[in-house]
Amino acid sequence: MPTNNEIAKILSETADILEIQGAIVFRVRAYRNAARVIENMTDKLSDIVARNPDELNSIRTIGKTLHDKIIEFCETGKVEEFDKLKESLPPGLLEMLKIQSFGPKRVKLVYNKLGIDSVNKLEEAASEGKIRVLPGMGEKSETKILKSIRDFRTLQTDRKPWAEAEEILQNYLGYITKIDGIHHIQPAGSFRRCRESVGDLDILVTCNENAGGIIQHFAEYPEVLEILAQGETKSSVVLKSKIQVDLRVVKPESFGAAMQYFTGSKEHNVALRALAKDKNMKLSEYGVFQNDESIAGKSEEEVYNAIGLDWIPPEIRENRGEIEKAKNHTLPNLISLDKIKGDLHCHTTHTDGSASLPEMAAAAKKLGYEYIAITDHSKAVTIAHGLSAERLLDEIMEIDKFRGQNPGIYIFKGIEVDIMADGSLDLDDEILSKLDFAIAAIHSRFGMNSDEMTERIVRAIQNPYVRCVAHPTGRLIGERIPYEMDISKIISAAKENDVALEINSSPHRLDMNESFTFQAREAGVPICINTDSHSPDGFLNMRYGINIARRAWCTEDNIVNSWSLGKLKSWFKPPKEVVQCELF
Repeated sequence: MPTNNEIAKILSETADILEIQGAIVFRVRAYRNAARVIENMTDKLSDIVARNPDELNSIRTIGKTLHDKIIEFCETGKVEEFDKLKESLPPGLLEMLKIQSFGPKRVKLVYNKLGIDSVNKLEEAASEGKIRVLPGMGEKSETKILKSIRDFRTLQTDRKPWAEAEEILQNYLGYITKIDGIHHIQPAGSFRRCRESVGDLDILVTCNENAGGIIQHFAEYPEVLEILAQGETKSSVVLKSKIQVDLRVVKPESFGAAMQYFTGSKEHNVALRALAKDKNMKLSEYGVFQNDESIAGKSEEEVYNAIGLDWIPPEIRENRGEIEKAKNHTLPNLISLDKIKGDLHCHTTHTDGSASLPEMAAAAKKLGYEYIAITDHSKAVTIAHGLSAERLLDEIMEIDKFRGQNPGIYIFKGIEVDIMADGSLDLDDEILSKLDFAIAAIHSRFGMNSDEMTERIVRAIQNPYVRCVAHPTGRLIGERIPYEMDISKIISAAKENDVALEINSSPHRLDMNESFTFQAREAGVPICINTDSHSPDGFLNMRYGINIARRAWCTEDNIVNSWSLGKLKSWFKPPKEVVQCELF
């Protein structure tokens, strides 16, 4: 069955083609809005269609036309209209749309004027100075296009984002477990370590005497494109989604050892085997052995304990000091989803959200949250209908009224305020002073050099009302590389000014990444895990940010939105003390 990501991709690409063809803007927007909503949904559309297609009518942005196309895709694996649209254009045009800042209008321009229908031809034309003569272009545009093409090639990878791999895996596991005889089934590998992208999937199974039947059932999954190998206890396949999946059937007494071994990482496992060897033991996927006798293997805990270690959470098995801490019983108590008390970055229908303030508050309350911050866009983000000072005052009044009538959840008055090119903010301090929380963000001028971008962000951090920087590096996974910036100086400024840096939990961002989060935590910078929700379903993306935080060794103390309401209110209290930072 198709995943939500696959359905969203079809709708998004349909919008691109329609825009290239000059379709009316409302039709294009309908496809884009639906794609965005579906990307953030947790319920599987394929399950909804199988259960009752009429339930699609309750999903905002999905009208009758899109309703029928989703059903068609779920039932047949294709959309006839989309296939016809794709055939109407050279295939390279859609790939050109993946070039940063090269949208449908520019694709249409270079195709109509110069016959450019591929990334390679675009690169050649830009190198030869043929782009600069087109309307709205110039020499700087050509230079930017060439850089964007280099960035595009850097981003191309066969790896799947973790969230996409999770949906593929869940569908497969649901199919596998329909066969009798399975006792335990668990994913391993880089997926279990929650790496932000996954090259392949590993599944381990224990069973009764039906190993052969399970292997055969595994290989007969309708989404299998190719069977790479099939034996008595192992099978490897490639799915239609172009990801390899390996299934191993192991003995119950070796399940823990196999889980440890196949979870990795390689560096972690090498260090463990060396430690075992120093103790005159042998560690393998079958267990821990001493004098050829198995002394552990059934569970991971007993495997680690047998070689003198506390059990190590999968996310930090990277040989970055975790083994020494496990030996000394000083492993960090990693943050977990149940410790999160609120979300401090979400949007409503005041700007580009799809739900009202009461609807967002109700969804957060249902999750058990104590608080949320409403942080609609400021006026610079015109595409999102960003708020002027006057409209923000209206929203402040609405929040004040809502607070008085709804004591069950606390709503912080916030704003996602744009950081302008010179580091100033899109709204002045007078209006910011009326808020509880300002989270600063960049949505334009991504191509500044490192010194300029670093100074821009640091200046925003030094504003007395800014308490957090949203999606600090600006990356979009598979679409846009991070800004050129000196992250160490950003972290230093955040530390000195007691400003949090965000882990944006959107599966398309995961920004900051684990490396920068690790550095920020080590420096003592507060970290905020937010979803940037534009709908109630968006709140459920929090777990993706939790993955990043756990891989960066974050604990409850490091994460500001795991703090109590009282502690958070005290920390928000403006204005903060400002520390000027020496940049260069």
